[in-house]
Amino acid sequence: AGIKVIIDEAWYAFARFHPAFRPTALEAGADYVTQSSHKTLTAFSQASMVHVNDPAFDEHLFRENFNMYASTSPQYGLIASLDVGRKQAVMEGYRLLDRTVKLSGELRQKINSTGVFRVLELEDLLPEELQQDGIRLDPTKLTVDISKSGYSAQELQQILFERFNIQGEKRTFNTITLLLSMGTTGSKVSRLFDAMLRLAKDRRPPRSYYRITEIPRFSRLACLPRLAFYESGERLLLLDDDGRPNQALLDRVCCDQIVSYPPGIPVVVPGQVINLAIVTYLARLTKGPKALEIHGLADCDGEYGVRVLTDQEFANIPSRGLFE
Repeated sequence: AGIKVIIDEAWYAFARFHPAFRPTALEAGADYVTQSSHKTLTAFSQASMVHVNDPAFDEHLFRENFNMYASTSPQYGLIASLDVGRKQAVMEGYRLLDRTVKLSGELRQKINSTGVFRVLELEDLLPEELQQDGIRLDPTKLTVDISKSGYSAQELQQILFERFNIQGEKRTFNTITLLLSMGTTGSKVSRLFDAMLRLAKDRRPPRSYYRITEIPRFSRLACLPRLAFYESGERLLLLDDDGRPNQALLDRVCCDQIVSYPPGIPVVVPGQVINLAIVTYLARLTKGPKALEIHGLADCDGEYGVRVLTDQEFANIPSRGLFE
């Protein structure tokens, strides 16, 4: 009792309007749901919604907190677009989404027919022990294994955009994700398939799968993340003079959240103690493919660094005793 459930439904704003996508988080009992309406409805970029289902909702407290972070100069075009997108979903949502579901099935079959590209299924994405837990794939997102094409995901996404004017949504080392929406039409699906068929006929030699080492286990928190983040800290090089993991980082407390994309999972968070596994993993990431983005590493005169608490800063943190 008293615990509020907040769900980020960023890519699922349309789900309420077709039975193939239900139940939604709100229908499942969530207290609050955020939706990026600009991603999958027809609202302008940056427009989003917060849905409230909390029986103990305190509107005054909510608005006070909202006003702390929202602009005092709202863009009314964004707000109007949310209402237009909502109205369109109510009036046309089922019909448009029904078309999208059918086009998704057709596109899945066509992509698989190339013999080079393959749309991943649930069993490809989930371990066997989770496949019977009621988890389903969203048919509007097609994740395509591209490893047999001979292209890297970065190359393929760039070619689709520059040669065929098609924007892929996401990518990993070996896959790209294609997003279908209420605005997807048969002609757009045909153009996408034609592009992928042409690329499949290039007959490049298959690439080997690129695999990254499993993210290190969480070490331990030395203090609250916010306290470490707001300290000035000091920057230490990730690699020593010999290009090896810097031993000076061991047992130091990190000030930043360091995340590699893909997969987008934090390697270390503010307040966490850095161990050898973490330093080794980060060092390996910096020597990986160019397509890999690493957020949170500090700049040390053009070299990769990590911002850590100084000994004096850590000694002065009031909550550190809670974690010892």
